[in-house]
Order: sequence, then C-alpha cells, then structure tokens
Amino acid sequence: MRTSRRLLLALALCLTLATIFLAAPPPAQAIFSRCGNEFFYYSDGTYTNQVGYEVWDCDCTYSSWGTRTSYRVIEPLDC
Repeated sequence: MRTSRRLLLALALCLTLATIFLAAPPPAQAIFSRCGNEFFYYSDGTYTNQVGYEVWDCDCTYSSWGTRTSYRVIEPLDC
C-alpha cells in the first residue's frame, strides 16, 4: 500500500511540473508575437506628444528610437 501511494505522489508531482513548464510560452514565441507591429509611445494620456517608437517588421527586424512609456498605441503592419 505504501509503494502505491509513493507512486501516485511521484506521478502527481511529475504531472504538476509538466503542466507548469508546458503552460508558459517560450521566450522566442513572445518575441514573434510582436512581429508585424508598430508601437507609438506618448508622453501622457492625451496621446498628442510622441516620445518614442518601436517597430517589429514582418520578418521580426527590430528598430526603435526615443522613450518607452505606458501610453502607447499599437498598429499592425500590412504583412
């Protein structure tokens, strides 16, 4: 009886760890989700003074200038 409990506990632990590692997207996938988008950054909530820009081209080439802020507008590129 003790052996079967240990086996069940080990199986539950393995399933828990597998779920944790498989549920999190890999870092490369997070980068590819940005591809094909432009990010326009503004100084405040009025969105009138642009202070930064980022672009992830359709082939995932990255370019930027200025400052990143929490006030941003994301526009998709026509890929």
